Amino acid sequence: MKMLTMISHNVFRTLVSLLLLGLSACGGGSSGGGGGGGGGNKTPASDTSASLAQQIQALERSGQLPLLDRSSDTAGPDVNQNGIRDDIDAWIAALPISDTQKKAAQQAARVRQAELLVDLGDTAELDRLGDLSMASIVCLGDVFMPDRQRGRDLSSNIVAITFNTKDRARRYVAYNRAVSGSAGQLPEGNTCEP
Repeated sequence: MKMLTMISHNVFRTLVSLLLLGLSACGGGSSGGGGGGGGGNKTPASDTSASLAQQIQALERSGQLPLLDRSSDTAGPDVNQNGIRDDIDAWIAALPISDTQKKAAQQAARVRQAELLVDLGDTAELDRLGDLSMASIVCLGDVFMPDRQRGRDLSSNIVAITFNTKDRARRYVAYNRAVSGSAGQLPEGNTCEP
């Protein structure tokens, strides 16, 4: 159990680091020029990119990182149309947790996917998603009782892997800006979907 939590923390930290590194790397060219000393023909930036890509591939092959969709399609594939991107659905299915916990994780993943695609001008829908988000967070905590932190960690991981591309990360920031200042309260009772 403790191993899963450690892996979850490590996966989350790795994903956040990679996302931030990727976003900063996508910003444009380095000022550049040239010159210098006799070394190889690779620049430090290209060494970093190759190294980063190799690190990601190694983590995916080892199973420490899920194989994630990185397509330019914001929604990503959802062949079975259950509201969860297929790569995230497969990742949840492979987690060494109970079926009840997987169902709660799927509930959270559905909410995150909806947040990714929502019309940011639709305040009623934003409010509804806020309520669904709070319900999914409570549900995840409840199904991992007495160790609610495991549910919170899983929720954080779902956020990290849902918003895993530059476009998706921008949508996440835009969504959070749109709901900034809204208020709500955590629901009580059983908030897990049937």
